Formats: sequence, structure tokens, C-alpha cells
Amino acid sequence: MILDSDTNIVYFSKRLLEYPHGMDIVEQLDEHGVFVEFIPSTRDIWARDYMPVQIADNKYIGYEYCPNYLYPNYASMITNQTRVCDELEIDTIPTGLIIDGGNVIKTSKGIIMVDKVFHENKHFSKIELINRLENAFCSEIIFLPWDRSEYYGHADGVVREISAGKVLMTNYLRFSKKYAGQFEKILSSHFDVEVLDYDVKKPHKNNWCYINFLRIGDMIFIPQLTPMRRVNDEECCMTSSKSEYVPTGRIVEDDALAVEQFFSR
Repeated sequence: MILDSDTNIVYFSKRLLEYPHGMDIVEQLDEHGVFVEFIPSTRDIWARDYMPVQIADNKYIGYEYCPNYLYPNYASMITNQTRVCDELEIDTIPTGLIIDGGNVIKTSKGIIMVDKVFHENKHFSKIELINRLENAFCSEIIFLPWDRSEYYGHADGVVREISAGKVLMTNYLRFSKKYAGQFEKILSSHFDVEVLDYDVKKPHKNNWCYINFLRIGDMIFIPQLTPMRRVNDEECCMTSSKSEYVPTGRIVEDDALAVEQFFSR
């Protein structure tokens, strides 16, 4: 299994450059020696959701990307995986399954998925679907229950492996004690589980996002909620700042807590 810690290149949708800070993200990665390539012919920026899943050096698992949350109003945003892979000259192994890439978390002990995948593939029995998934990914599938109030059903918003046999779980207690407890119980039977927490007076409504970190080799890039802007040459000279970026408004306390907790792991 090719894990995030085994990777050495980042692929972004070319549409990322249409966003105000898209190029800043690319430059930050470049400054840390991370090589970046761009994916053509995409309909949105969320490449993890629609690109094939790499499980070996030259083995990519394909699937049908047609999530229910984009139908019918946002069907025009659905990227055709086959077309994109043809342009990138990537050969995929088709599964004939409807899968959302954001619901595939690769770990050293198997694939973690929210069981929304059963809802999306009702034309298969539960046993047949499990067999197809395990045969495709050459791995055990660890299922988490689908919290129907979170209609995306993405495992990547719940948990990620931080090191072999250890996972970080997001602060799901903030959303549902019931599901947070179920998630932790299931995960604990396979992994050592650490739960992120942000004990601040005014927690940011989007502080779940830290679990969507980017890992390349031994480097981890954590999302940041504090808005930043690049300083110009005059400001840099006046402040003697070594940083090219400064906050544009209130500094979100959750950012510092997230970094502290990641480093402590």
C-alpha cells in the first residue's frame, strides 16, 4: 500500500490557481522542496475526491465519481476521472463501484471508509461490496458509521493516520457525542487513537479542517484558519519581518493549538 508518507509529489487541480491564495499554496510547498504538478480538465479543485487511488508504484484503482451531494444542482462540477487519467497517461484498474475519493483513507492497517459507500452501491449486496472493495484495494476495509447530518460522508474529515498504527481523530465531539464515541470505539480496535481538541473561549466553526492535512513523505502541512496576506518590500523593511506573510485580522487561537497537538504526536 502506498501511504501518504511514501509519496514525493503533489498533484493539484489546475483550477486551484483561479483562487486568490492558490499560487501562495504552491509557492509554500516549493519552498519546502515539494514538487507540484497540475491536473488538466477538472471541474473543481477537490482532486482527492475524483482522482484514482494509488496502491502501488504503478497501480491505480479507478471508480465512478458521482456523489449524491452534487446532484442535481451541481452535476456540472463532476470531473470525469477517465478523461483526466487519459490526459495524464495514467492507466487505472476499474472497479465498477461508485466511490468518493475523500472517503478512502489509506493506513498501515487497512483502508478506512464511512459506510455511506453501501448506500451508493445498493445494487450490490453488503458481502459482495465488501469483497469487491477488499479485492480492489488489496486491503482490509475498516468501516465507520455514516452520520447522516454530514451528507458528504467523507472519512478524510474524521480521521487520518499520523504514524504506523496511530491515528488522529478530529474533534467530532463538537458535532455529535454519539458518533464520536462510535468512531473512537471502532478505531481503537485497530489503532492507537489520539483525539484533537481545541479548548478556547471562542472555537472557530471550521476547526475540524486540521484533520485534512497534506502529508508528503515526512512533511505535514496543516490548514490554517487565520487569514494571511503577503507583505510588500516596504513593509518587510519597516518591520524587519522574516516572514513573507502577516495576519490580516484576528489570529485564530485554534491554529496554535492544532500545531501544538500535531507536534506532540
